[in-house]
Amino acid sequence: MDINVKKHFITVLFTIIISFFFNMDVLGHSIKAEDIYLTPGGETIGIELQTNVIVVDTYSVRNQQNVVNPGKNAGLQSGDIILYIDGKKISRIEDIKNELIRYKDGQNRPMNIIIKRDNKILNKKMYPAKTNNNMISLGIYLRDNIMGIGTLTFIYDDIYYGALGHQIQDKNIPDIKMYKTEGVIKKAEVTSINKSVRGNPGEKKALFSKDNVGSIDQNLMTGIYGKVEKKAFVHKKKMKIATQENIKLGDACILTVINKEKVEAFDVKIIDLVKQDQKDIKGIKIKITDERLLDITGGIIQGMSGSPIIQNDRIVGAVTHVLVDDTTIGYGVYIEFMLEDMGIDIR
Repeated sequence: MDINVKKHFITVLFTIIISFFFNMDVLGHSIKAEDIYLTPGGETIGIELQTNVIVVDTYSVRNQQNVVNPGKNAGLQSGDIILYIDGKKISRIEDIKNELIRYKDGQNRPMNIIIKRDNKILNKKMYPAKTNNNMISLGIYLRDNIMGIGTLTFIYDDIYYGALGHQIQDKNIPDIKMYKTEGVIKKAEVTSINKSVRGNPGEKKALFSKDNVGSIDQNLMTGIYGKVEKKAFVHKKKMKIATQENIKLGDACILTVINKEKVEAFDVKIIDLVKQDQKDIKGIKIKITDERLLDITGGIIQGMSGSPIIQNDRIVGAVTHVLVDDTTIGYGVYIEFMLEDMGIDIR
């Protein structure tokens, strides 16, 4: 091999190797707690998480002759997962709409539907109904996603984020296996506040932006995790973290939004700390002491989950729950557990 060609080959190979290492995922490494710097969050985010296509309920349909309930007659039940229709894989509700367009009601034939129920695969036959307005209906309420709002907790290395502080779950879909680990986050603007009162936590109302600003790649006990666009949120000064042994009872603050997109700091007190060796989302107990926040929200409200808890200029955790009997008091997860779920091993 010519020596100049050999040098060129080595240079190219070296460049490829360097490029590979610089593009490796930075997660999965063991890092000293003192060396971890996070960009604090506080921004309200819109959350959309994809699920399988799930039957919520069935309903009756009026056609030209009588009232029928195609879903009930086929034996479908709430919680059934629709896997296939006439051999076509069903991933979204839109897939079912497409199958209905293809269906020829004049043939008076059933649709072959394969469902999953209690980890069993079942085959059902359904006769779609032709409604009075000449539409084809299966008579079933369906859902294929969960939507809501939460709070961004932190961004690591300007790319990776953690949010919410707890797992996304829906009371109508209790089995976490029905969820898919895919989804998006969007910017959100808080439009109004329903104030918390004893026995009834309030909530934020917000409008989502049209564009996605990040992905949801994991939905775990301590929150949701993924990648975010670098310019999606206003750059803030990075902060160190504090692990359990360095958190104290007393003054702290939370970062959250109560009006449009403005992140503000509000005073709280850490009133209890539970030493935890295993991951849990109720290690920190806080009480809202900020008079302005209490006046506007009544304490902790839905949509505030994920709000970073700051003490002595360090991120110590994230808000996760509210105490229903006293909405001025709530719980938080230690930041080290969120980082662990994200893939950072803290030494």
